Amino acid sequence: MSPYKDSFYSRMALCFIVVIGLIILHVIPLPILETLVLYILVARPYWFKNLVDQIYSSKKPENTSE
Repeated sequence: MSPYKDSFYSRMALCFIVVIGLIILHVIPLPILETLVLYILVARPYWFKNLVDQIYSSKKPENTSE
């Protein structure tokens, strides 16, 4: 297995764990998700920009020429 696939599966596992954790916290009557979204919108943390850049840098741009 290549190192790229190993990192892909580890990222997928981490994302899965985080999503499951957020689902569990959302079932409990605590506004965790809403507070996190509000923090990201107001504070604009640098780690969030890095995360978005990593997500979109892995995709190749489509050829839109006609």
